[in-house]
Amino acid sequence: MRPIFKVGNHDYTEYVESLKPSANDIDKDGAGRNLLNGLMYRKKITTKGKWSVTFLSLSESLMQQLRSDMNNQYVSFTILDSLTNTWTTKTGYSSTINEGIQRYEGGHTVYDGASFDITER
Repeated sequence: MRPIFKVGNHDYTEYVESLKPSANDIDKDGAGRNLLNGLMYRKKITTKGKWSVTFLSLSESLMQQLRSDMNNQYVSFTILDSLTNTWTTKTGYSSTINEGIQRYEGGHTVYDGASFDITER
């Protein structure tokens, strides 16, 4: 199964330079280290994913589309889920988009290395 990255109905897979998934556990209150004996106690609720996405060169129209897609409070995105080895659609959010390096080429602006993290809701 090949990695993919879609936001809504727009497929950005061919423009992705790197897609780095990570999983973050969420614990209940009361989880943590016992200060008397040093033991760690877990009260896991669930695991949520985070993906760090970096793009190759994006044209000005693709950057405009990507910014528009990511401008909502929550977005629907599709990725390869390593746990199930299937394409999975999730809901997430992004708070910071690095637009990368702007350069002017052939009468148009190009964005190199745009990146952001998208965190599962």
